[in-house]
Amino acid sequence: MSYVKSSLGADEEVLMMGRFPWPYHVTAWGALLILGVAVIGVIIWALMLVHFKTTESALTSRRIVYKKGLFTRETMELGVSTVEQIELHQGFWGRIFGFGVLEISGTGDSQIRTHPISDPVKFRRMVTDTRAKERAGAVANAA
Repeated sequence: MSYVKSSLGADEEVLMMGRFPWPYHVTAWGALLILGVAVIGVIIWALMLVHFKTTESALTSRRIVYKKGLFTRETMELGVSTVEQIELHQGFWGRIFGFGVLEISGTGDSQIRTHPISDPVKFRRMVTDTRAKERAGAVANAA
């Protein structure tokens, strides 16, 4: 029961209640929806930022290194000379915006699957060039 109804005097009745117009309700629900989406957006942004800051992939002159994790750490390393196959996975949006995932297989069961990286074709080419230089150096040293 509302305050007004509970405070009616003897022989007093409510003739009309002043209510908020519908635009106020729409504004309230719209604000809840927008803020809810914003909060979800901030949470997703924070999680992705942590992922960005805690994941690394690199090609050195001798190896490919992949590291991920914040509280726990997972690292994978693969010698450039042991690389046997490099697969590029690049969907429609990856082709448009220049990103993709590389699966790099080495001798035995060793394999590295990268996070989506920018310019994966260049990364693959650099791995291939580095592998060729290392093998050429090994052949020259053997001779």
